[in-house]
Amino acid sequence: MATTASPRGEELVRFLGAERVINYHEQQFKDLLSDYDGALDLTGGRDLLNTFDILERGATTASVAGVPDPATGRAMGAGPLVNAALRAASAKVRHRARKKGVTYRFMFMRPSGPDLAVLADLVDGGRLKTVTDRAFPFAQLPEAFAYLEQGHAKGKVVVQM
Repeated sequence: MATTASPRGEELVRFLGAERVINYHEQQFKDLLSDYDGALDLTGGRDLLNTFDILERGATTASVAGVPDPATGRAMGAGPLVNAALRAASAKVRHRARKKGVTYRFMFMRPSGPDLAVLADLVDGGRLKTVTDRAFPFAQLPEAFAYLEQGHAKGKVVVQM
């Protein structure tokens, strides 16, 4: 597994299982990686488009930051007008993916009790690692938000009730 990180984040992503870490301040992952069978995009934009370049034909990229695609609209039960808008908005991304012979899917994040139960089982069984950056008491909620707004948390920021 490969990922990008700043030098400050390298130790954390290696702890989480990354075998190869690319310093995104100095290098472009698209210039160093190839023939992957899947990718998870967390940033969207140019990074999403570049992800298609590192995949083998038939691979899939899933994104939580890219443009929703019509399949996402159908899964959400969206009507024809919304699906048409999603088709237009995602046309460039879907075209680039098709050109590279890969599949693109947008992952719409939504709360799901059954999904959270699966994740809890993985954590309890030691197969999914969790990282808490910092915990704040509820009385310090404004400070917790101020910390998050700095944008450098490495792991989850928890507010304890």
